[in-house]
Amino acid sequence: METKEKIKVFIDFQNGKTVCICKRSRKRCSKNCSPEIVERDKFAEWERTFHRDRFGKSE
Repeated sequence: METKEKIKVFIDFQNGKTVCICKRSRKRCSKNCSPEIVERDKFAEWERTFHRDRFGKSE
């Protein structure tokens, strides 16, 4: 089972900051963006979905 997911995206940088991120299959703008591959953790913060407070309530 893989824990990391690779996503192909276009990223627009301006003055060292990320302005826009578009998935390559759903690019809707006409900007000149650089193609990149981004990794994301599939199970990031999954513990938070099962968290309960001291009264047994979930968020």
